[in-house]
Amino acid sequence: MHGGLDDAELRAHAITRADVVDFSSNVNPLGASRLAREAAAKADLSSYPDRECLLLREALSARVGVGVEQLMIGNGSTEIIHLLARARLRPRSRCVIFAPTFGEYQAAVDLAGADVRFVRASEANGFNWSIPTAVRAIETLRPAVAFLCNPNNPTGVYLDEDDVRDLSSAVGPDALLVLDASYAPLADDEWDATPLLSRGNVALLRSMTKDHGLAGVRLGYLAASAPVVEASRRLQPAWGVNAVAQAVGIAALEDEAHVAAARRVIRDSKAYLYAQLKAMGVPTLPSATNFLLARVGDATRVRRALLRRRLVVRDCTSFRLPAYIRIAVRRPDECALLTRALRDVLTHE
Repeated sequence: MHGGLDDAELRAHAITRADVVDFSSNVNPLGASRLAREAAAKADLSSYPDRECLLLREALSARVGVGVEQLMIGNGSTEIIHLLARARLRPRSRCVIFAPTFGEYQAAVDLAGADVRFVRASEANGFNWSIPTAVRAIETLRPAVAFLCNPNNPTGVYLDEDDVRDLSSAVGPDALLVLDASYAPLADDEWDATPLLSRGNVALLRSMTKDHGLAGVRLGYLAASAPVVEASRRLQPAWGVNAVAQAVGIAALEDEAHVAAARRVIRDSKAYLYAQLKAMGVPTLPSATNFLLARVGDATRVRRALLRRRLVVRDCTSFRLPAYIRIAVRRPDECALLTRALRDVLTHE
């Protein structure tokens, strides 16, 4: 189960997408920018897209500061997760996943036939991993790949650069630390992970879905050493990234003001949500980015009750956190709707 709206479920409740305010999908609360929408409308729908995504990779290269040969564009970051797993893992090889986290890492590893081991953060520790314990586990297990979501979904925990360097050192030169930084552009204090690529065993994964509000076109990218990129690219189907996505991605990169505006909205709305949830007596974890993990008791019941009120949150049962919901930070007026409805649900149902 992922965030986002499911049409079959909405139809069962006689609700349309237009009726619902979606707090389950952690994307830019302002949606796609005007430049991105204009680029989508102008995209050439009658010609095949560039299989190499050259223009978008060149735009990213100038923005990120790595060579074009170190970049691969994907049909969302999820596709790249699966390609990396297929390229790097073999049956019975080991993979470490920092948990609780995004379920597609395990799905990709399972399809590759590899052995999954978890480094789990405890609720008692606010879902913060013990880095010394994690380092010892990695050095003992010697995985071929380790997946780390940073900032982490769904907890909002954001490790600093020194911690990630320690984990990279533990992985060793012949393995790969996949650093999924999809939520970093919307974090409170983003740090630049690109210099870690020089270590040779770090692959940086980014999703333009989140910061640029492009969930509908599916767009993400991998930055890594040229051999890591090439091994994954060879497994990618031709024309996997469509012409609309490529055009929209180039335009979105030119509109940093749109992302900056979203950060301001997130800052103000997140402070409001924290205050309202605290007033309701709902324990809420500190989060570095654009979503909050809140303990509500029975997450499935609360989600269903909110859906009847045309509000959608993420039930975190699939993260093995059945007492928690994840709330994406949206505009202040929308957050006010949610907190009023949640107060009613927790009080009267």
